[in-house]
Amino acid sequence: MDKLSKIFICIYTVSVLSGCVTQNYENDNTTPVVQNDATNNEIAMTRISLGLGYLKMGNTIQAKLNLEKAKRFAPNLVQVHTAFAHYYDTVSEAELAIKAYKKALSLNPKDADTLNNFGVFLCKQERYDEAEQYILKAITVPSYILVAKSYENIALCQLKAKSFVKAELYLNKAIEHNPLSGSSLLHMVQLQYAKSNFDNAENFLKRYEKATRRISPKALALAFKLYLKQQNKVIAKNYAGMLVKMFPNSFEAQQYILNELVEVEADRLAKDYQALHTTSKLETKRVKRVVKLSPKNKKIEVLNKLSGKLSIAQAAKLETDKLKALQRSISSPMPATKSEKVNTTDSNANSIDDNTLPVHVVVKGESLFSISKKYNIQMRSIEKWNDLQRSKLLHIGDVIYLTDPKKIAKS
Repeated sequence: MDKLSKIFICIYTVSVLSGCVTQNYENDNTTPVVQNDATNNEIAMTRISLGLGYLKMGNTIQAKLNLEKAKRFAPNLVQVHTAFAHYYDTVSEAELAIKAYKKALSLNPKDADTLNNFGVFLCKQERYDEAEQYILKAITVPSYILVAKSYENIALCQLKAKSFVKAELYLNKAIEHNPLSGSSLLHMVQLQYAKSNFDNAENFLKRYEKATRRISPKALALAFKLYLKQQNKVIAKNYAGMLVKMFPNSFEAQQYILNELVEVEADRLAKDYQALHTTSKLETKRVKRVVKLSPKNKKIEVLNKLSGKLSIAQAAKLETDKLKALQRSISSPMPATKSEKVNTTDSNANSIDDNTLPVHVVVKGESLFSISKKYNIQMRSIEKWNDLQRSKLLHIGDVIYLTDPKKIAKS
């Protein structure tokens, strides 16, 4: 999956460049030749870098040649085998890719990057449960810093598996670990839109806009559809106008001109969500189920049973309860470290309620004067709230606070 993030890091770490030495012999088997493992690892890493570069350009022959040379210099280097796994994945040799990943993990079972990448690969092979477990193992490694991205990877994998409750759970975890992740926030907007939770989708859209300060064509198209679903045609047309003016050559702008964005990615996700609940409802009518409840998952099972008997709209309202039940039944694989807890507290202390903070997204031709006149707000107030100087130029896509964010943060 293109959206899932693989991590290939070709840097020289202290462990890779350790000062270990090995002793080999010349052809007569009597003359010792001392070789430095660090030097061999350096050569291997250089070959890996070259190999992956060739692979990116589509030259698979030179890519494999360089990877084979890397393997000869450092056969027990984890990065050699993860690079081979990426190569085999690229040339559609799934079994060889799995073998390479497992070889890398046999050398270092706690290599977080390899665990994450293997999970992403398994998701691509539609082995969703295994993918989830490997990525969760990566998250449990204490030194691993890309926790938010890995949680997002699991969420996207669960969306592919049409497991919407788990997808929402893991997206929430991704946002908790990185509240400014535009990617995670935008995926959450899509998910809430698909579930017809338009108020939630709007809130996450506002968070996305504030977190990125720059808006993509995909986000503008989604915002247009979101406000159109809420019958707010004025705001919807404003977003459509921004899309056409700011990104006239984008696919989304062309689709808006052609058919007013009759279907975006979130619409296709909504069809999957609706089809899932429709199928569940039909199956419930045909077969009388015998439900065995375990104490741990009793709440989830009851809610699943109820959702099959209700309409799509009613079933959608149960998703929040199902998500809370799942959060209680699935413990976090890695408790937050002390430093993470401090950072989370700081982030929450400075957060602003999206429901009560009015903002304005700058479009072409606007200035502080025109914005102040439009909303009947004094310019000096807008300057103060946004820490701006009157001489500062505004850029298309900038988000301007229309009230004092500090007062709202305290409320």
